[in-house]
Amino acid sequence: MEQISCLNFCDIMNYLNQEEETIEAIIKKTAKKAGFEHVERIYIGSYFCAQYFLHMDDILFDDIVTQAKNMKIQVTLVIPVIPQKDLNTVLKKLEGYSEYFEDCLDEITVNDYGMLAYIHENYEVRLNMGRLFMKDYRDPRYPAYFKTVLKPKIFTKYLIRLIEQYQIDGMEFELTHVSINFENKPKGIVIGVHTPFCYMTVGQICEYASINKQIEKKFRPNQSCAKECQETIIRYDMQDGREWIRVGRAIYFDNRDCEIEGVSKYREIYFPVEWEGFINEDISST
Repeated sequence: MEQISCLNFCDIMNYLNQEEETIEAIIKKTAKKAGFEHVERIYIGSYFCAQYFLHMDDILFDDIVTQAKNMKIQVTLVIPVIPQKDLNTVLKKLEGYSEYFEDCLDEITVNDYGMLAYIHENYEVRLNMGRLFMKDYRDPRYPAYFKTVLKPKIFTKYLIRLIEQYQIDGMEFELTHVSINFENKPKGIVIGVHTPFCYMTVGQICEYASINKQIEKKFRPNQSCAKECQETIIRYDMQDGREWIRVGRAIYFDNRDCEIEGVSKYREIYFPVEWEGFINEDISST
């Protein structure tokens, strides 16, 4: 089975700016950690947080895209679900990124139907359905679901119509079960699988954004923040032998033994949150 090696810098991209190493060195170090001989694609942006996406450092964004081009690596821009109050600002930000679309940034991953339609109608780039489209059960604490072979529920006749309508090129999945069978995937669709962590749940209220706020202003949905999530992560001890972490708004569990079936080639999208420079002594334990 052929694996296309990809790195996922989404939701931790700002952390890279704190490192003394060059972007090239960070890419090479992360690829080595993932066990990749080379990297074919980098994902940047956010899957889960509109505030993160809104406040991405444009200089860092340019540095990553420029270095990716120099290293002959393609780039995918990932857009989270955007609340209505921030929509116009995000669309302007996208317009600013459009200068990169004819270069190595050749693809956009979206996570809701509204943005799917907008990108299709306004930009000529490859288009992926992101991980938030996939609604399969994802909790290893329930073995009746987890210890089965998943055949994704999204593979339906309606999906075929959606792919044709919006000219969708790829779909992204999680390691939700002990095995995933993609034999029913639509013809021509590129499958991406996020490793080694599976996101289990995500919310609109960010725990990190409340850290420095007064008690009466804590735990508000979609509130502004100071990127507190870039300084630490939370690790949970579930006493089940797995690693559970919170990065930004999402909670993840590791699932390194999941088997991929029914497809001859897929993208392995490695999330380097285990990277030595990111997980360190500043982790909070719960």
